[in-house]
Amino acid sequence: MAVKVEKIVSDALGFAHDEGRALFIEGALPGEVVEYSVREEKNGYSMADCTAVLEPSPLRRFPICPYYGVCGGCSFQIVDEKSSAMLKEEIVKDNLRRIAGLDELPPFDPPVYGPFEGYRHRARFHVDLRKKEWGFLAKRSSSIVRAEQCPMLTARLSSLLSDGRRLYEEGRSAMFRGEIDRDTGIAEVRAFDGDEEVTFSDRSVAMTVDGIRYFVAGDVFFQSNPSLLPPLFDFIREGAAGDTIMDLYSGVGTFSALFEGSGRIVYAVERDKRCLTLSRKNAPSAHSFASDALSWGKKSGKRADTVIVDPPRTGLGKDTCSLISSWKPDRIIYISCNSVTAARDLGYIDGYTITRARVFDFYPGSGHEESAYLLERRKET
Repeated sequence: MAVKVEKIVSDALGFAHDEGRALFIEGALPGEVVEYSVREEKNGYSMADCTAVLEPSPLRRFPICPYYGVCGGCSFQIVDEKSSAMLKEEIVKDNLRRIAGLDELPPFDPPVYGPFEGYRHRARFHVDLRKKEWGFLAKRSSSIVRAEQCPMLTARLSSLLSDGRRLYEEGRSAMFRGEIDRDTGIAEVRAFDGDEEVTFSDRSVAMTVDGIRYFVAGDVFFQSNPSLLPPLFDFIREGAAGDTIMDLYSGVGTFSALFEGSGRIVYAVERDKRCLTLSRKNAPSAHSFASDALSWGKKSGKRADTVIVDPPRTGLGKDTCSLISSWKPDRIIYISCNSVTAARDLGYIDGYTITRARVFDFYPGSGHEESAYLLERRKET
């Protein structure tokens, strides 16, 4: 079965129609004519895999990783870095039109991107303690891909694969902590590569980004591609207005730390207590609260000139958007790791205009895209 791919959509899937049925095809690029195999039938559409490219896009390139297509870690190594960022910008714009209902798009700064190789400072390895194997989970499987190296990882993280003894030891430690899949015998080992060393689990290490010294651990989230953080920091610094900043879903204080020494009042809200412990080290002058953002917002009575939100992939949701709108901050800065839920949320936020947007390709080689939006409150008439 062959179709022409109409466009690219979220998760870097090619979108096409075949006899009126919508298809989402992994491994296909806009404008290509491809053969496909249906993997899963859904209500009204099908998930499929590209099995042959009959008319390739000029953007198509050969994947750089020997495990591509087998390992479940990357799904979009078929274009170069610049093309990846530009295509992801098209995904974000398409979602703003379709989901947020924007007839006119906001101004977009040029997308931010970097090299495929060596960018990942954070990794999730998997260790099969029964078979004494380590590596990554296979694509849509619980079996282990025994990779000898990963071109996406930093040199220190990649070297763990070739030796494996440290990963096996950490897998055993995870087992003793009860952090293991008892059906498969597979343990997950989370690692982060800081300035000078790799940490596993809850031990923190230093990571310097844009002159700011952060403390990060293996068991919390910190951006895997810190080399691209400075342009995002600039976006936030330039967009923040007023004397009071509210940082919702603040994590380890990545954004709260940007305002250290500025004299501004910063409220950092994060429900993960482990993250908040690190946040208090990274942004000591911020007023930190261990709470769900919506619950805290309803009870605290706090207000701010600028509200920064960086929610998980599920987004904010209608109730949180309505609450933030009711506070009437001068500006809202929305950082998104899922442009579908971001577009939905932006449609919920009343009384604001998106005056600036930018796409950040923090995860080149994968279908993930991140974007940032600056919203300014419209003057009441």
